[in-house]
Amino acid sequence: METKSAATERQDRKSLATQATKPRTNASTTNACFVNENPGTPMAPKTEQPLIKILVCDDDPADRTLIRTCLQQITDREIVLLEAGYTEDIQDAIRKRRIDLVLMDSQMPGKSGMEWLAEISKKQLAPVVMLTRSSLEGVATQAFQQGALAYLPKANLSPEKLSNIINVALDKWTRLQQAKADKEELERLATFDSLTGLYNRRAILGKLRELINIANRYKEDFSLITLDIDHFKKVNDRYGHLTGDEVLEEVATLIRRNIRDTDTVGRYGGEEFIIILPRTTLASAWVVAERLRTIIEQVEMKDSAGNVFAITVSQGLAGWERGEDTSSLISRADEALYKAKEKGRNRVQIVLGPSLRDKV
Repeated sequence: METKSAATERQDRKSLATQATKPRTNASTTNACFVNENPGTPMAPKTEQPLIKILVCDDDPADRTLIRTCLQQITDREIVLLEAGYTEDIQDAIRKRRIDLVLMDSQMPGKSGMEWLAEISKKQLAPVVMLTRSSLEGVATQAFQQGALAYLPKANLSPEKLSNIINVALDKWTRLQQAKADKEELERLATFDSLTGLYNRRAILGKLRELINIANRYKEDFSLITLDIDHFKKVNDRYGHLTGDEVLEEVATLIRRNIRDTDTVGRYGGEEFIIILPRTTLASAWVVAERLRTIIEQVEMKDSAGNVFAITVSQGLAGWERGEDTSSLISRADEALYKAKEKGRNRVQIVLGPSLRDKV
């Protein structure tokens, strides 16, 4: 059997390290990320095991080999392995592929492992396990502060320890993502109306207060529409509450589709909606309100039995005036809405503010 001399082996290792750390001149002609030495196949012919894609970020080829060898001995998961030694490799892997876990060396060329850790954690791209040759407690503390979910010195690296640390990191990541989803759901429920998907009463009033602050600061005009479905109780009584809910959803959709992206609409309560029109004069707001009124009255509604019916809406319109607060503006819009109801419904009415009223 032919064997290599110690000197030859050292030369081969040096050559491999030199090749791995040599700056790349044409990334398009080089594998940016190594996938199990056989792209597209898992590390072992395992079946019915959880599949995870692991990105190993390490510029030392010997360390990558050590990590790869440990991962190959993990039997409770099917692992797709990608390797990256340079900034462009890591960027390419993160941008183009779904990564389930990152094993990050703390010392990377160009951009340190800690910097990569901070970026990946901030964007919540994937859980990160920090691997380092340092056993100093300060390095581990910094890694956890930057967002690492686990930390393992390379001196302690073994298949068992690496498998355990991967399980710990993935479990933490799952719980963190679930907590994030729960928080977002609570925020959604606190902000949006569950039936129509529009802003709820609290949220739309908050948006109105924000716009009043902006308008006061920059002396900008805006208008407010209160829209109410006519005889909505009769719709519920005759066609049922499920049909009534469908009517509310349809009206919400029609409003949303026929206002600008910069406009804001919310469900104020029951069958009443509020539409905020930034940088919009009363004359322009009147055009919007009339368009909505015409569109809604022309839409055919149906109940569960297929009975066709139509609905109409009444609207009150008010233009914001300097120094006016939320309550005052809504009160004027509601006053205009009541006038529209009194005059026969299916119409738009305006109540002018004091400054314009004095000029009429």
